[in-house]
Amino acid sequence: MDDLHAWAWRPERPPAAGTDGPLAGFALGVKDVIDVAGMPTRCGSPLTDGAPAAADAPAVARLRAAGAVIAGKTRCTEWAFNDPAPTISPWDPARTPGGSSAGSAVAVATGDCTATVDTQTAGDVVRPAAYNGIVGLKPAAGWAPAEGSRAVAPSIDTLGVLARCVSDAAAVASAMADAPARFGAARPVAAPRVGVLRDPFTDQVGDAVRTSLAEVVRALAAEGAEVNDVSTGVDLAAVHAAHRVLTFAECATRHLSRYRDHAERYGPRARELIERGLSTPAHAYLEADRVRRDATERLGAPLEGLDVLLVPATPEPAPTRETTGDSRLQIPWTLCGLPSLALPAGVAGHLPLGVQLVAARDAEARLLGAGVWCERVLDFDATAVRRTRR
Repeated sequence: MDDLHAWAWRPERPPAAGTDGPLAGFALGVKDVIDVAGMPTRCGSPLTDGAPAAADAPAVARLRAAGAVIAGKTRCTEWAFNDPAPTISPWDPARTPGGSSAGSAVAVATGDCTATVDTQTAGDVVRPAAYNGIVGLKPAAGWAPAEGSRAVAPSIDTLGVLARCVSDAAAVASAMADAPARFGAARPVAAPRVGVLRDPFTDQVGDAVRTSLAEVVRALAAEGAEVNDVSTGVDLAAVHAAHRVLTFAECATRHLSRYRDHAERYGPRARELIERGLSTPAHAYLEADRVRRDATERLGAPLEGLDVLLVPATPEPAPTRETTGDSRLQIPWTLCGLPSLALPAGVAGHLPLGVQLVAARDAEARLLGAGVWCERVLDFDATAVRRTRR
């Protein structure tokens, strides 16, 4: 089934394995909104011409220099918006693999590649990671060069990494980063200081997620983590609303010329997003930006004295394929440029559940150290779980 429709484009002949550098032996997929020399960048859209990119995006060039092999381009939703990609969940073909990085998540979950390079505007890395039982790393805003990628909302978009484990995600991120020392070797901390976020916005989750989160908290505390309930003092619902205004307006601006000529060739959710953006008045955009700046400043306070904030990754397990899932629990940290990490935490019935760790801006080393520690405690093996189901 074309690897569950995970791949957008791959060379006819598999590339040779890397032999030198920190990523030697890593086979990487690249989301099909990021340029790879000699491969088309189609963005999941019929409006692209399919011409091969003339050069690697700078982040991709850094990965090659570190010894990684680029195995191919992974499918994504149209323009990395909300119309579902053709990718199929390896857990349940009736369920969504998430979005927009659908092909990337499935390629990693099925072992088709070591890791992938992706983008996040809302929850495009964290949500597919949670739905597929893998790790998703979304570092702080501006951590790596974004040139050579097709942005949805330029003031929000961030590069990210999907992988099977935290150490692999850290290795790939370190090779791409402007400041590699922020990622290092993802050394575990002795016992992290974990703040469990209690907030009306994030508490609106289903029973399966609520039960899973409680089990995660008990497991971390039993292994010695310092776990306490915290609140942010920030209106996260207002942050979510501000993200919607900013994303829609910036997206509409980027697509305006193409949309005027080819509106009928966009998917229904893409058209809705762009139309909302076109109807956004300037004063609404400026007010949303003020909310972003205020929230970014105020979210620093509750993260002081903590290694990470613990938040559900998604409100529910993966829904059906008519949607890419619910992004609201990923949006506040994305909008405010804070680094976040999705970890697999268990299953509900036959579907994976994830948790999300959030750290202070530019505190990726602390985030990854806590992530390695939590990963060891939670000890979730997606491959073994799927094998048992069969």
